[in-house]
Amino acid sequence: MTPEQELRLILSILIINTIIVIAYFIYGCIVTREKGALSKYVILSIFMFLCPVVGVLFLGFGTLFYRMFYDSNIDLAAITFSKERVEVLERPDEETELNLVPMEEAIMIDDKESLRQLLLNVLRGDMSKSINAVTKALNSSDSEASHYAASAIMDIMNDFQNTIQKFQAQLESNPNDIEVIQLYIEYLIKMLCTNFLSDLEQKTYVYMLLHICEDLYDKNPKAVKVFYETNLIDLLVKIGDIQTAQNWIEHLITDYPDDQEMYRCVLHFYYSQKDRNNFFTYLEQLKKSDIDIDKDLLDLIRIFS
Repeated sequence: MTPEQELRLILSILIINTIIVIAYFIYGCIVTREKGALSKYVILSIFMFLCPVVGVLFLGFGTLFYRMFYDSNIDLAAITFSKERVEVLERPDEETELNLVPMEEAIMIDDKESLRQLLLNVLRGDMSKSINAVTKALNSSDSEASHYAASAIMDIMNDFQNTIQKFQAQLESNPNDIEVIQLYIEYLIKMLCTNFLSDLEQKTYVYMLLHICEDLYDKNPKAVKVFYETNLIDLLVKIGDIQTAQNWIEHLITDYPDDQEMYRCVLHFYYSQKDRNNFFTYLEQLKKSDIDIDKDLLDLIRIFS
């Protein structure tokens, strides 16, 4: 090859390299106009221009190698960094847990240190889940523990009344909102079953629950779940309103004739009222039914058969 041919070959390579560099730079300007992303194409274009052939081959084979072995089609929409989907499992404090005793035992043996520690643990957490324990601590002879318990009960009572006011405000603005009514009923049942109220307060709020359930029954009988009716009946029995409880027993039997919770509630009601005829009538009906029953009802059948 003559020197003239070598010069032409070199010039041709440089021209082709320059065309590739310009095309790459134009491509970068088209695909992105963001400052940070465009700077990448500028730097790589300068690199290929200053290192003809070698720079183009290096980047070309590097991109090809990456596409073949490392690049994968990742569905970014399926990736989430939401903290709500992360469950953190912490190692339990074994020493603290082993040293705790039940609230009843701490009160019974007058263990002031253990009782105070239990109450402090309750106050640090969700008090609404420990109302029964806090209520029992009111009977402690330890004045400090009783003070902790009374403070906790006051806080729970304030939250209870504030939540009721919020539910009532929502129902005043939209009295036909079935979902809100159901949430209201479930909240009242949860709180009334903890027995943290005085007898008069308990009776007042049970009748409030009764009124809401009757209102929901009038609006949409199917929206009154078996859970609502059975708990309402139990609460009515506790406050001594047997006649109203009997009326809801009839509702329950009509609305949920093939539900094991209906049988559980009805049998418990007639047993508590010492009504042998109705008790054994529904017990026999349960024995002949095809519904699935749990161990408690099965044991009840065995005991009275």
